[in-house]
Amino acid sequence: MKEKLVVHTCCAVCMSYPRTILEDYDTVFYFYNPNIYPISEYERRRDEFISYADKLGIRYYISEEKEAVENWYKDIEGFENEPEKGARCSICFKHRMKKAFEYASDIDAKYVATVMTVSPHKNSKVIEMIGNSLASEYENIEYLHFDFKKKDGFKKTNIIANEAGLYRQNYCGCEFSIR
Repeated sequence: MKEKLVVHTCCAVCMSYPRTILEDYDTVFYFYNPNIYPISEYERRRDEFISYADKLGIRYYISEEKEAVENWYKDIEGFENEPEKGARCSICFKHRMKKAFEYASDIDAKYVATVMTVSPHKNSKVIEMIGNSLASEYENIEYLHFDFKKKDGFKKTNIIANEAGLYRQNYCGCEFSIR
């Protein structure tokens, strides 16, 4: 029997390659991204993810809590002017990954991972530290660290995404990363 793995997912593009190497797990891709701004961009990324996952027959869960955006802004308050890859980003990673751990706890999953490490713009070591820290807070859930950009992972992601005709955004997601 395969162990349950919850994979925090930010978009269809970033999920496109990682999904191909997670076949040893009973995987659920977890879409929770209250950071994405504006709402039209959020909806476009969410809908693209749903469409792609449905096309591939991939299991997923969309989390859209009523106060999610407000809670995200509260978490990053005071860090709005941080540069990309700064403290605001680490807070954002933790905010979204924590929700993946909560969901994993709800469905009795053994593992959590994130596709965010496929991006060359994300610090994989920072994400790994956050994941391990969160795992220490959740009994019976481990963080599985995959640096999906390694071994040409980012290149493979781009090839798969281009072949599938997936929408590619030109900024991470929050209003502060647009600049």
